[in-house]
Amino acid sequence: MKKLLFLAAACLLATGAEAQRIEVVDTDGNGIPYASVLTAEADYLGITDLDGILADAKGAKAVTITHVAFKPKEVRLDGKDIRVTLEDADFCLAEITVQPKPYVYVQTYYRIFFFESKHGIVYYRTGLTDNAYDVKTRKLKANTSHFSTGFKGIITRMLNMLGSQFDKLSHLKVEKYEDRLKEEHKDIQLKIIQTAPGHKSVSDFKGIVGSISDDMQTGLRHIAIDDRLVSRHKLEAKGKTKELAKIDEFEKKMENEQKSDFIIYNIDENGNYAPEDFLMAEFTDCFDIEYKGENIHVIFGLQVFSTDRAYVTKDELKQRQKDNQMKMTYQNILQFERQNNIPALAPVVSRAIGKLTGK
Repeated sequence: MKKLLFLAAACLLATGAEAQRIEVVDTDGNGIPYASVLTAEADYLGITDLDGILADAKGAKAVTITHVAFKPKEVRLDGKDIRVTLEDADFCLAEITVQPKPYVYVQTYYRIFFFESKHGIVYYRTGLTDNAYDVKTRKLKANTSHFSTGFKGIITRMLNMLGSQFDKLSHLKVEKYEDRLKEEHKDIQLKIIQTAPGHKSVSDFKGIVGSISDDMQTGLRHIAIDDRLVSRHKLEAKGKTKELAKIDEFEKKMENEQKSDFIIYNIDENGNYAPEDFLMAEFTDCFDIEYKGENIHVIFGLQVFSTDRAYVTKDELKQRQKDNQMKMTYQNILQFERQNNIPALAPVVSRAIGKLTGK
């Protein structure tokens, strides 16, 4: 993923500054990590940190605050620090009862957009993935259909070439996320520690890199990871000084970079879940860069949602896959999102996509 963003940044690439603190919390008063804060023109001012805080609103008069797990909110700013409460999005999965059947079926839907301040949304892609997990062999088969459109230029061509990587990002992972985290990052001594009822911190040998919080009212587990920090710490642990120096040199050209990586699962009353209880995930990277004498603001966003799941026989699996096919047109996609109650993109982003697609 980092490689993708390096390629994209090399091709083009936003805005200015000032100061006002925004704190974003849920209805229980807990900070919401990785909420995106946008202007009315869809410029990204930034992403809240692990405590739900954006330190600088850069003089904006009004902002839209979005997070796929919560309803977006538009607020006016008056130069003073502000605390904003977001309500849970109306997105959930029906109960799934464990049955002695040979396959677990999970359908996922993903959408990607690439925004830069000179042309607006220059790339938009969506896809449906049928995930079929064989319980006996522990193998996953996943087939993806997709729809994409974009500004006719090098960014669109490049991102379309990388489409197969996007498809894989919507495949169901068969391990629990925390187990996968610890296994993938054992070289940086990654640990998950309970810090309060319903809250855990994720830390490595350098400090805190993420958080896990359980909302027992909604039955959701939120896992937020600072992917940029984790990537740097892995290079440090391996003594990769040359690679770190290259990243430092590159990031000098990418001002105000912020990355977010989070995933949400349905959990039971004891906090337990299976991989098929995956609900949604989002990856975001935004930064400012100078390109041909202009300051360009860039945002790359990927969101993935579960839309159907069941324990099935082989015949039932074939029927699900047949029933869940869709002709991937923009109007069908909008209808699919409404039917599956998928949280809407921020209005400013939706308007930009509408212009891109001519709708």
